Amino acid sequence: MNLHHLQIFHTIAQTGSISACAERMHISQPAISRQLKDFERRIGVVLFERLPRGMRLTQPGEVLRDYAARLFEIARTAEAAVKELADARQGHLSIGASNTVGTYILPSLLARFRRSHPAVGISMFVGNTEQVSQGVADLRFMLGFIEGPLHVPDLRVDRFGEDEIMPVAAVHHPLSRKRRLLPADFSGQPLLMREPGSGTRELIETRLQRHGIRAGSIVEFGSTEAIKQAAIHGGGIAWLPRVCMPRELADGELVRLPAKSLTIHRPLSVIRRPDRYTAPASQAFLALLDVEGDAGNRAPRTAGKMTPAV
Repeated sequence: MNLHHLQIFHTIAQTGSISACAERMHISQPAISRQLKDFERRIGVVLFERLPRGMRLTQPGEVLRDYAARLFEIARTAEAAVKELADARQGHLSIGASNTVGTYILPSLLARFRRSHPAVGISMFVGNTEQVSQGVADLRFMLGFIEGPLHVPDLRVDRFGEDEIMPVAAVHHPLSRKRRLLPADFSGQPLLMREPGSGTRELIETRLQRHGIRAGSIVEFGSTEAIKQAAIHGGGIAWLPRVCMPRELADGELVRLPAKSLTIHRPLSVIRRPDRYTAPASQAFLALLDVEGDAGNRAPRTAGKMTPAV
């Protein structure tokens, strides 16, 4: 496959028109049109529907767009990784983080890192554990930070802290008034959960199954913050990380449900490809994470330096 033709296709898909593509790539419109037609002829499919205004991807075009996006993101990351080899003070740090770490732990660390490394470009994707793990495996992220079980093989896993997930509900929830709860008290209750693919959800479902708890209706959310707001407004029971709700617990907007056996302690881990060189910028950020853990900040570490999780 001709990469120049693929770049033209990718740019048209991004900009929505041949004219915009031509302007971005500094190539004439007739040349763009001619090369696109040649590309479609070579691969044997029509990639765009020609509309009076702009271009619309066909189904084969949508499939190719996803592959092209991944390919050029890998190329961009590779270029940035090579540039940063010489010095941790420049280059680019590309991070993937699952929801809890990406929302409540890393932002303050990244701000501190930026102050000491102002020339380093930083990008962070926040998704679920499955998305982050696959992104590290595909070389889209230099480092991944997850709080759930890892199911992508051949990645190095280092534990840097521990998180506590506890069942909570609004102050007016019937179970919030009890002094002690048994697992059976949770059966049939409406639950607020993350989407499938979330490491948090996997841990919670495993704990519910272990105690024979039959969930009532489940409402799925794509973020921890959305679950927290739904719980505050009486939407049901939620298992939330302690780190995400210190104010809500202190102010009484949420109440920790007294069920010790249903509280989950999980490791916080950084993942990377073991066959990939850890560039100076990445090493500097990992060192900062280690220092912050030792200082007892938001992500308390287990004793000792970062060691492979078992």
